[in-house]
Amino acid sequence: MHKTFLLFIIIIGALVAFCGYWAILIDWIRDYSSGVYNHNCLEAVLESGALLLYTYFGIKFFQRHVNSLR
Repeated sequence: MHKTFLLFIIIIGALVAFCGYWAILIDWIRDYSSGVYNHNCLEAVLESGALLLYTYFGIKFFQRHVNSLR
């Protein structure tokens, strides 16, 4: 029962995180296409770095919790 509940929470959290990630990625693509990053290099570095960190920590979180369910 406990593992089933934990798996359910992980799946819901992953779906929410996945939707958030895609929203951020779409915003990044729109900013890049519209030329916002040509005028503000700091914003480009910060948003790109945030996307990379979010991806890295998401993969680490997923690996850690999937391995604990085995």
